Amino acid sequence: MSPIATQAATQDDTQSVIYHELFVPSPKDPQCLLQNLLDFGLFSSYMLYQGDRETRIAGNTLGSISVSTEAVTCTYMGQTQSQPITDPLKQVESALASLPIENWTAYGYVSFDMARFYSPYTKAIQQPLLNFFIPETELHITDRGIRIRSVKPITKILEALSIDAPLRSYKANPPVVDFADREYYQTQVSKLIQAIREGHLHKAILSRSVKVKGEMDLLGTYCLGSQSNNSVRSYCFQMDNVSAVGFSPEILMTVDRDRFVITNPLAGTRPRSEDLDRDQQLNRELFTDAKEVKEHALSIWLAQDEIGEFCIPETVRVFDFMQVKQYRCVQHLSSRVGGELKPEKTLWDALKVLFPGITVSGIDKQNALAWIDRLEVEPRGLYAGGIGWVDSHGTADLAIAIRSAYQYDGSICFNAGAGIVAESIPESEYVESVNKMNTMLTNLVLK
Repeated sequence: MSPIATQAATQDDTQSVIYHELFVPSPKDPQCLLQNLLDFGLFSSYMLYQGDRETRIAGNTLGSISVSTEAVTCTYMGQTQSQPITDPLKQVESALASLPIENWTAYGYVSFDMARFYSPYTKAIQQPLLNFFIPETELHITDRGIRIRSVKPITKILEALSIDAPLRSYKANPPVVDFADREYYQTQVSKLIQAIREGHLHKAILSRSVKVKGEMDLLGTYCLGSQSNNSVRSYCFQMDNVSAVGFSPEILMTVDRDRFVITNPLAGTRPRSEDLDRDQQLNRELFTDAKEVKEHALSIWLAQDEIGEFCIPETVRVFDFMQVKQYRCVQHLSSRVGGELKPEKTLWDALKVLFPGITVSGIDKQNALAWIDRLEVEPRGLYAGGIGWVDSHGTADLAIAIRSAYQYDGSICFNAGAGIVAESIPESEYVESVNKMNTMLTNLVLK
């Protein structure tokens, strides 16, 4: 390897943080690299996030922002400050902007339960509802090579890069799951269908969860799942007492350097089949089934309205309309909706409107969230929230946290839902939720 090195510094009146930057023009498999970094004991907290053209690995905490039900808390250089909740997303924006770090990127999650601050939804997990960390070390991995940025000496990182150890092999430990909630879920779906037919709302996503005791092998589950799951975004992270592995088919929000925002609603679902003819038949049904087409059309209609709230009107458009996206267990109708941010708006204004995603909440969103709160027993936690990164340049990449496994203390949680409209059939919606949940259940690796 022949590294090309530069240095960048961030300065503060009392603290000085030096980010050493290094480009190594030799690509490396991100999974092998994360394995080496963890084997070397270099990261205690981390996130691997795979996007379109690059994979990012961020490790250890330089500064962090979290939101509980009562306060927004910022920690930096051993000092912690908290503020009572007013408008938490704007408070997070202000707190990040106040940190004496230039060119930062913050990695983390926004749990679905953040909706409680902006909607009738009331439930909340015990863990932080939002948690982002600015890492000590970042690695951006592309087919050109690896860009390293670190406040620590890079020597150990280079040692980890130099190791050619193969990726360990893993064996799945699919849990025996008692789907005892089948009848209850179908009853709740029936109640929701009745509410929709009575005109209270157009659509809502009703979810269910399964918990398994044990500790997930994060890297093992991610590596095994990567072999059988295609996705637009995938992630594997450990932050405090929350961790997750997932293969999301859906982007909540991206914002690029030109301030162009894109959201990617997936609505309308059919299972996959190993029989090619049957698989193609199911594909065609997505375009001929009135329920699936209606579900997708409603989602795009609302996405345009939401994008219009913070984007310049003449820039709003729909593209890649009603494309079929095929994944391991299911296939979806997909469209993208985008627009350019108004001059006075930021990514946080966009997130406040787009969150939670239409396709994991419903139409209209506020009524749908009220019905979700009423009909679902437990808080959703990370499920159906957002996972990814935001940065100081106003760009962002957040996936909707679905097709994932979540570790909270000693339990692993699997969630899945289905979009309910007036034409829904409770039994079919239950089967859809099982198909989605199997994406992760069949790839679980335990420690």
